[in-house]
Amino acid sequence: METKKYDNHIYKPLMAGLFAGYIATVFNLVFDVFFRQKTDFPLHELINVSTIIFATLFALPLAGIAFAAIDRLFPKGDRIYIVLSTLFTVLCIYGTLQVHRSPDPVVTTQFQHLLLGMVIISGVFATIGVPWLVKHQDVYM
Repeated sequence: METKKYDNHIYKPLMAGLFAGYIATVFNLVFDVFFRQKTDFPLHELINVSTIIFATLFALPLAGIAFAAIDRLFPKGDRIYIVLSTLFTVLCIYGTLQVHRSPDPVVTTQFQHLLLGMVIISGVFATIGVPWLVKHQDVYM
């Protein structure tokens, strides 16, 4: 039987990002359901099941690729990645708080809180989950 060899330096972080994306997607969907039930949030055009799945499963494998690149280019790249990912998450949180979705301030605040929760969930999985899963690949392989 022929075995396939993969370049572990990109394969492991990419698969870790994909697995972290699956988990973060489930957390984002659960958060979305609970948030909408609690607040009766009326707007569903931008944040819905499709966009949650697509955005999360697109962003976290990219985080895995970024981890692989930073880890290859720098000694102690995992620590540099964590710092940069934390900064990026903080910038996304700041950007989320600047969004004005509706003329109604209550709807705008609800939208910001919904988006903020998803940014935090995805940011935590990108910042902590991807490096941890790269080092503990037995969890998903």
